[in-house]
Amino acid sequence: MRYRPRRSNRDKTIAQWRRYWEPEDVSEYTQTVDSVVGKAMKSLGLKDRFHEEQVFEAWNELVDNFVASNARPVSLQRKVLHIQVLHSTIHYELERMKGQILKVMQERFGSENIKEIKFRLG
Repeated sequence: MRYRPRRSNRDKTIAQWRRYWEPEDVSEYTQTVDSVVGKAMKSLGLKDRFHEEQVFEAWNELVDNFVASNARPVSLQRKVLHIQVLHSTIHYELERMKGQILKVMQERFGSENIKEIKFRLG
C-alpha cells in the first residue's frame, strides 16, 4: 500500500476546484527565472545572438569625435553596417578609411557578424 498524507477539508476543496492535487514538497519542481530563461533562449538559438546595439555604442569609441558627431550607424542588416553621413566631405573621407574601419569592427565583433560597411548621405 502507498502512503498518502491526510489532507484537510480546505486542501481537498482547493484540489477539487483546481482539478489536481499539489504535491506536498514542490521544491524539486522549482527553478530560478535565470535558468528557465537561459534554457528557453538556448533552445530558440538566441543565447549567442549578436546585438546590433553593441555596434552602435562602439561606433563613438572606434572613430574620431568629429566623425562620430557627423556620422552615425543606422542599421545592421544582413551583416552590412549602414552609416548615415551628414556631409559629402566626411563621406569621402569615410570611403577612404572604409577598409580600416571595417578591419577594426571585425576585430571587435567578429568577421562573421560584419561583412561590409556602406555609407550614405542624409
